[in-house]
Amino acid sequence: MRSRTLITAALTALLAAGCGWNPPAGNPPPSAAACAPGDAPAADVVTAELARIPAPAGGGQWHESARGQTGGCRLNWVQVASDNAAPDSPGQLLFFDRATPIGTPTPEPRPYIAVVGSTADTVTVQYQWKQGDDQPCCPTGIGTARFGIEGGALTALDPVPGP
Repeated sequence: MRSRTLITAALTALLAAGCGWNPPAGNPPPSAAACAPGDAPAADVVTAELARIPAPAGGGQWHESARGQTGGCRLNWVQVASDNAAPDSPGQLLFFDRATPIGTPTPEPRPYIAVVGSTADTVTVQYQWKQGDDQPCCPTGIGTARFGIEGGALTALDPVPGP
């Protein structure tokens, strides 16, 4: 009986490993409770920035899917997703110096992006991408990059991973 349990556990682990890793949904890094409302972009500022992103492939609209800020309240991020429900639909991150737009980490929207952590003044973004015969649900390429503000501009502190 014990060997059957071990075999089942091993097979389950192998199946899970074959489908890549996705960050837990709905678990963005905590926002700083001490930040004032003026330390984050207002809805109209975000809407104006959404209009600047190329339309999602295949049509549709962008919508805000998550947001947060660093512990120092200066660097804010808004994650946007297309209204297409496919697992490999593109998304983008919009960054703000408090309420002032400072750009996106990649020139074009990419699928499989997520903010996975932050410090007082940096945000860590996870990128995933399909490799070889990966299915849309299960990209196996994975890496992270940190972003901060230098001289009033968004700065990648690490190379952005991916193809």
